[in-house]
Amino acid sequence: MRKFLHILKEGVVFAYGAIAGKKVELTSGSINRSIFSLAIPMVMELVMESVFVSVNLLIIARLGDKVLGLVGITDNYINFAYAIAVGLGIAAATLIARRAGEKDQEGMGRTAQYIILLALIFAVLIGGISCYFSAEIVDFLGINANIVVDGVSFSRLVFLSIGLVILRLSVNGLFRGAGDADIAMKSLWICHISNIILAVILVFGLGFIPAFGLMGLAYATVLSRTLGVLYQTFIFVTGRTSISIRVPFHVDIPLLQKILKLAFGGLVQYIIPTSSWLIMVKIISTFGTTALAGYIIAQRIASVATMPAWGIGNAAGVLTGQNLGAGEPERAEKTVWRAGTINMTYLVLVALFWQIAAEYVVKFFTTEPEVARYAVQYIHVVSMAYLLLGFTMVISRALNAAGNIMQVTLLYIIMFYVIQLPLAYLLGVRFQWELRGIFTAIVSSEIVLAVLFLMIFRNGKWKTIKI
Repeated sequence: MRKFLHILKEGVVFAYGAIAGKKVELTSGSINRSIFSLAIPMVMELVMESVFVSVNLLIIARLGDKVLGLVGITDNYINFAYAIAVGLGIAAATLIARRAGEKDQEGMGRTAQYIILLALIFAVLIGGISCYFSAEIVDFLGINANIVVDGVSFSRLVFLSIGLVILRLSVNGLFRGAGDADIAMKSLWICHISNIILAVILVFGLGFIPAFGLMGLAYATVLSRTLGVLYQTFIFVTGRTSISIRVPFHVDIPLLQKILKLAFGGLVQYIIPTSSWLIMVKIISTFGTTALAGYIIAQRIASVATMPAWGIGNAAGVLTGQNLGAGEPERAEKTVWRAGTINMTYLVLVALFWQIAAEYVVKFFTTEPEVARYAVQYIHVVSMAYLLLGFTMVISRALNAAGNIMQVTLLYIIMFYVIQLPLAYLLGVRFQWELRGIFTAIVSSEIVLAVLFLMIFRNGKWKTIKI
């Protein structure tokens, strides 16, 4: 415990410099410094994401249930559209980290050119098509946009801004791979903080600015996402990143194929848990709305507590790529074990906290005894897997960064579609264990995934992958 606290204190000092934009050499020196210098900005991104979602939900709720339903439908569609951006972001971070470790500035620049070009193409295609067929998409997903005043105009404008999301997330992958996690963090903060401020002003009005209602929310969304992309453009134009896109452009088919292959693997990795969550919700809904409410509340509460661990996992991925590029595979492996130990220690403390305090925390979010009982049960059972989850988060990111994305994707398919969902249905529905069976299936699949990741990582073949 004393060693962990010392590492944490050291990390906070290093993180302060990272947030302020101080560059750190990631392939030499203190491993703790490297981990925390990248992890803290990434954690703060996740925290802001949660704050934004919570505040945005409060604003939307003031506009009525019909608007809430429409916005929920558009958000769900956009979440699937994120898959393209997530895939490009993973490809960007993986390739840029490797080139950065090799000190290949031209390779970094050329990779960035292709990532940005592909992001622009997908942004125009997906944003344009979604905008044109916005009413049909919303209707297909279950809501007639015409039942809400300005519903069609809202969905059309918000779907058009999908292109901006693809650009921002893809470019942030470039920054993270280069070790500029602070820039990626600031881009997201600018986008979300401006969105919150603009939404309050434009939805409800302020002074001479009229209340635009639902369309005010759409205007705020487009303007804030534009600001995020403009900030990224400013960073490139002023040369405030280690990535220079001012290198001669030439057709590089092998690089393009490499990016598309990595991006496809990242895209599938995103779709697998997203789609499996929808199926899991469908299974749990068979036990009634009370059980479903307990599951959703518990999952959201638990996800907030694990955010720092995901930040450390993402940092370990970037460090793995850069160290492999620098010809330091042993340092890469040591970094992963160190990050995994930090993650495991943190999550074990979180698990102990949940065993003691879950009941009290859940009461802040629901006053329904049955809902609270289901939520507490979920947190108590699932937190038992935290001991291994700390390493799963780190190793999965490290294998991605090493270029082993398709194998990680295969393991996710095994976890969710071969083990978790069938076992959840078997135990929960067929054996009538209900939510106890669902939670048992989730923990079991997490344990199997962790063991498989540890086995693959220990065999060391990931150190020899060329990308």
